[in-house]
Amino acid sequence: IPPPVIHIESYSEDSISFSLKMTTNIKVSGYVVNIYWTFDTHRQEKRTLIIEGEKSIQKVANLTAHTPYEISAWAKTELGDSPLSFVHVVTSGTRPASPSLKAKAINQTAVECSWTGPRNVVYGIFYATSFLELYRSPHNTTTTSHNITVIVQRDEQYLFLV
Repeated sequence: IPPPVIHIESYSEDSISFSLKMTTNIKVSGYVVNIYWTFDTHRQEKRTLIIEGEKSIQKVANLTAHTPYEISAWAKTELGDSPLSFVHVVTSGTRPASPSLKAKAINQTAVECSWTGPRNVVYGIFYATSFLELYRSPHNTTTTSHNITVIVQRDEQYLFLV
């Protein structure tokens, strides 16, 4: 079974359009696509798409400007799964400046986080008790505002990232 062909159709500041196809007569029931990007060098993010059917053009939106993305895909066929195929693309535009975060303990279990940055975007707040946990499996939440109160465990020190 050959790997699928991923072709970048177009990209912009906040989206990527790509097509998927197989160069074989083997019946394809669908594809599994993973889109990876690195968040602030500490955290790799991933979005997974399950796509039904043989040929497909997909548009992935809500991406960040001037950010490298890796798209990997494999096909589900009547004979089993295909090998992985990869493609890399960098969205156009200027990457937004990193927000400036301030975190202040309100009491033993609540931390008020506030930051600067553009309006009308979604912010992710990640927090953990170590750099390893911050990289591998942080607690996280999202908001469109510029502040949030995070509930934490008492008697622990936390690292925060927005």
